[in-house]
Amino acid sequence: MKKDYLLTEAKILILDIHYPYQEMLKEAINLSKRFIPYRDGESAGWESLTLYGLGEDKTSNFFEYGYTVEDDAVDDYHWTDAAYESPVTMDFLKNHFPSKMLSRTRFMKLKAGGFIGPHSDADRPIIDNINLVLNNPKGCVWKWGDGAEVSMVPGITYGMNTHYIHSIENNSDEDRYHLIVQRLDSTPEWQSILKNALSKENHKGQYFTHNTLS
Repeated sequence: MKKDYLLTEAKILILDIHYPYQEMLKEAINLSKRFIPYRDGESAGWESLTLYGLGEDKTSNFFEYGYTVEDDAVDDYHWTDAAYESPVTMDFLKNHFPSKMLSRTRFMKLKAGGFIGPHSDADRPIIDNINLVLNNPKGCVWKWGDGAEVSMVPGITYGMNTHYIHSIENNSDEDRYHLIVQRLDSTPEWQSILKNALSKENHKGQYFTHNTLS
């Protein structure tokens, strides 16, 4: 499957996408016992729950479940029970997020005192990790490999360039919840949002088409 990616040196873009984060946070917390550990070994206390994908407990990339290309996995993508139990979040994703073709979409939790070790998720600088912040306790910080830090704000949508080395520490006594959305299409609305974000933050970027990397 081919997908359009935004290639840019920008590490982070703030996107003009608004969502009812407080209600979505309540839905995520209500499902907190259903989250499963994610990327054990390079993290501690990092957990995930799939809303749209191969199954609510199938939180990793499609190739971890026997698929060699996402074309085949797409046929098996579906809304999970966790999504149906999160009606506000599901409505936002289905009717308000600027994509008509979602890929793996998950609630992500970083437990109080947890951390995500330094890592990179892409072999080229692309904005593809769309991070909707449901809460971000004081003391929970995203760190870039060069030492720069980002304290994310609830209700803000961030496009993260996870090609660059990054890590996260939750030095608080409260669990952190975010919603990570991955998409397969690039609607005109989507491209307009990213173009405006690049312009506001004085960055340059260009799209390129490639087989899905997620």
